[in-house]
Amino acid sequence: MQSGMTHVLLVEDEDAHAELIQLSFESQPNLRLTIARTLQLARQSVARTTPNLAIVDSLLPDGPGLELAIDLSTPPQYPVILLTSQADETMKRQALAAGVTRYIVKSELTLLDMPDIVTDTLRGWPHHPTNTTS
Repeated sequence: MQSGMTHVLLVEDEDAHAELIQLSFESQPNLRLTIARTLQLARQSVARTTPNLAIVDSLLPDGPGLELAIDLSTPPQYPVILLTSQADETMKRQALAAGVTRYIVKSELTLLDMPDIVTDTLRGWPHHPTNTTS
């Protein structure tokens, strides 16, 4: 991967949502987006190359997206943004307790704003290389 390049894994089975997010990344040359449509494909992608961040839909065809956050080692290797179609405070608490970094309710605006959300999340990520002290 090129120096300064941020690898983002998007795990989204809804074509329209994946396309909106992909469109939002087109004007961001420092962000590289990899798309997986299932939890299994996401796990395979992570096994090949650890992303800097994952954006994961809460409901995938082969299981809850939250499982990807739970799969992470402790401490987590990268932040996970969980996307959901419905605001649910109980689910939000469970997701954050399981290691999800951010919980985002899907809307056209949030999907198109995803590069800024990614940048903001990485800026606040304590394990991000730019946030470690020597």
